[in-house]
Amino acid sequence: MSWLKQLSSSWQKNQLQRPELASMFTKPMAGQWVAIDCEMTGLNPKKHHLLSVAAIHINGDTIDTGNGLHLVCKPPVMPDRDTIIIHGLRTADVEHGMSYDEMLALLLPFIDNRPIVGFCPQIDTGFLNPLVKHYMGTHLPNEVIDVRQLYSRRMVGSTQSIPGQSQHLTNILAHYDIPELGTHDAYNDAIMTAMAFMHVR
Repeated sequence: MSWLKQLSSSWQKNQLQRPELASMFTKPMAGQWVAIDCEMTGLNPKKHHLLSVAAIHINGDTIDTGNGLHLVCKPPVMPDRDTIIIHGLRTADVEHGMSYDEMLALLLPFIDNRPIVGFCPQIDTGFLNPLVKHYMGTHLPNEVIDVRQLYSRRMVGSTQSIPGQSQHLTNILAHYDIPELGTHDAYNDAIMTAMAFMHVR
C-alpha cells in the first residue's frame, strides 16, 4: 500500500463512528474477496433508490454460495411499474424489507476488509457509499475490483477485437462457458460475477 493510500485509510478510520467495524480497515488476507451486486430503481444515486444487495465470499478457488447474503430493503419511495420490469421487485416485495441501517448492520461485517468484486461496481458503490457514510461516518475503505476491466485487460492482444463485448456480463459468461442463472436478481448476479472473476483474475 502506497503512503497516499495509507494516509487516506488512516483519515477514513479516524472518521469511523462504529468501532465494531474497525477491522474493515485492516489488511485483507490474500485470496479472499467478496462479490457484490445491487438492484436499484435506476442508475442515478441522487434520485433512485437501493432495493436489494447480495454478497458472496470468494475464498481462494471456492465461491461460498451456501453462506451468502441477499438483503431486500424498503426504499423511501416504492418502485414504479416501469422499473419493476428491470429489477423484478414489486412493492409487495420491498414494503416489508429492512431499513438501510438494518441492511448495513449485516452487510458491512460480512464484507469486512475483503476487496469488493463486482461488474461495474462503481454503480453499486455509488448507491452504497452515501448510506455507508451516514451509518458509520465514512465510505467503504475496501479495494474495489471491476470484472469488466479485468476482462478487457486480459483480452488486449487477443486475436479477437472486442471494444464492446466486455460491456455486458452475459458476454463474459458466454466467453468462458459459464451458465447464466437469470439476470437482474442480485444473488444470481453476484454468483455469476464471482464465477467470471474466477476466470479473469
